[in-house]
Amino acid sequence: MEGLLLIKECKYCHENLKSCLDEGIECIVCNSNVHAGCLKRGSVPGGLHGDLFYNFTCQECSDIGSEKFVRQKLSWLQVITLSLYHLGTKSAGLARNGFFHWRDHIVAFIDRNWDILFPNEIKRKKKWIGTVAGRLSHYSSYLFLSGGKTVINKTAWWTLMYPKITPLVLSNIYNVMNLEKQKAKSRNEKRVTSDAESFDALLKQYVPDENLTKKFDISRRHINSIENIDEVDNQTEKKKQKSIKRKILLPNYKDLPKKLMKFTPISSLTEEPVFYDNPSEQIPIQKSQNGPSMKPLKLLDPMCYYNTSLNNISRMKMQKMHVKLTGNIRKEITLSPYSGIYLKPYIRRDVDTFPSWLKLMAEIQLTANKTDPEFILNPRAPIDYTYVQPEHIPAINSLCNQFFWPGIDFPDVKHTENYISFVFTRPGWRNCSIAKFMVYHLIQTSLGRDITLHVSINNPALFLYQQFGFKVENVVLDFYDKYFRTDVQDSKHAFFCRLER
Repeated sequence: MEGLLLIKECKYCHENLKSCLDEGIECIVCNSNVHAGCLKRGSVPGGLHGDLFYNFTCQECSDIGSEKFVRQKLSWLQVITLSLYHLGTKSAGLARNGFFHWRDHIVAFIDRNWDILFPNEIKRKKKWIGTVAGRLSHYSSYLFLSGGKTVINKTAWWTLMYPKITPLVLSNIYNVMNLEKQKAKSRNEKRVTSDAESFDALLKQYVPDENLTKKFDISRRHINSIENIDEVDNQTEKKKQKSIKRKILLPNYKDLPKKLMKFTPISSLTEEPVFYDNPSEQIPIQKSQNGPSMKPLKLLDPMCYYNTSLNNISRMKMQKMHVKLTGNIRKEITLSPYSGIYLKPYIRRDVDTFPSWLKLMAEIQLTANKTDPEFILNPRAPIDYTYVQPEHIPAINSLCNQFFWPGIDFPDVKHTENYISFVFTRPGWRNCSIAKFMVYHLIQTSLGRDITLHVSINNPALFLYQQFGFKVENVVLDFYDKYFRTDVQDSKHAFFCRLER
């Protein structure tokens, strides 16, 4: 434990490690330390923030020529601490004043990352969810803070008592406290201090930075949420003015004769008003005999994409047409749920490839402006390779419906394997190595695992896959029968191919 007070140096970048700020992981062979950000793979397996519970072997000491990670056996205290630390740093938007719901957030996070946290567990215990609730309550005096003791007054919401202390440091200090308790018990000494006081004293002893050892301050968070109330009132007033302007443009039912307007009874669904040209055609309204009517539910439009992850400036930029077509630029890297590595928002820029579609567009411009002696063709824009972003989804679906499979769906895909569902290139952009680079990049980011795919037996893409080492394992009859339309003449049989790593 005294290692927290020692000055350690990263083996790769030769810079000092900082406890709780810029931590590293220690090699079990040479006892050297490496920053988590300096690892050759970019992060630890799984990519959980603050997860350093691995037996690490550096690249020089490894017998396989690359970094080696073996998951340590985690206790439930370490799992819950790691889950809350990751949620607090990477998913703060889910929290309510910094607190997370024990079942909806903490248990769901553990269930979603079970294979990362417990890779050696063959079967889950039936009562593991109750174990999570029990650990939260048991350590509520010095490790976890319940929302029932704060201004939110919600007992099912929890957070870390020391939100800036990493799970590894909390685990080490807890082990030291238990060791001291066992020594005192063996000497038959009576304890004077409580667990909370002992833990707080050890924390301040091994982490001298007072900014890191501050406890969770719920009162300050509550003040921050209301200190800009004047600005909120101004925004509310502006929204009211906009709504008034919209109401002016709408027809006013009050100006119509009451005899010519009749509304149907309110039901579970909102209905349109019914107008009559002749008052004699009115039908008397019968009162409902089923008791008081229910108010209609206010639901979000399921066909609308609600962008809640970007700031106000990005939302304003998203209104532009060229941004809707080409997509916005992501500010931060994202964690892949399949490979467990961080994906950068930009992959590659190609300035040499000249697809036939771009050639056609250039010829059209030259032909249309051949009478203009001053016309100069603009330089060709490069081809940028990026990962799919949420704003790309509508355009991709439209392209697939138009040039690929209408209503494409893969319900049988196993997301736990490296499986390539399909590789699609728009007509006019083919035969220029775009798909070849896409497959190459997927292989490079597969982290040494086998890659599998299905390809039609008469699809020339089979030769592309064979160039990268894919081998046919078997033939699947009528594989595309549930994907193709009945009028499609292409073969519905497929080869199942595998790239062994």
